[in-house]
Amino acid sequence: MNTDFSPPTGRAERHRSKVDIVYDILVSATGAGAKKTHILYKANISSTQVENYFSALLAHNLLEHAQDIDGNKVFRTTEKGLRFIECCEEIRSLIGLVMNNRRIDPMSDFYAFDRRH
Repeated sequence: MNTDFSPPTGRAERHRSKVDIVYDILVSATGAGAKKTHILYKANISSTQVENYFSALLAHNLLEHAQDIDGNKVFRTTEKGLRFIECCEEIRSLIGLVMNNRRIDPMSDFYAFDRRH
């Protein structure tokens, strides 16, 4: 009997945070912009999620409506959205530094973010 409960891909599923999803949406819409369906697939979100996230991103001026050269409705990341992307990348870089420089001992996972050490 197989007692292996891991997903078929052999790696654990990772649940993304809302910040990760916003980041993926904004990255998908950089440059000339992208159609909603392109962003949906690129950011790996459902059509229901697209509507919820798009309304919030548009309201906060992180994403804007635009038209491509063929007159199709596309969404484009704004300057504010690009700053959001840059901040996320900086934070990821800093987290990587912390995780790579933590002490090497069995308790290091517990103390990696503890200010006492």
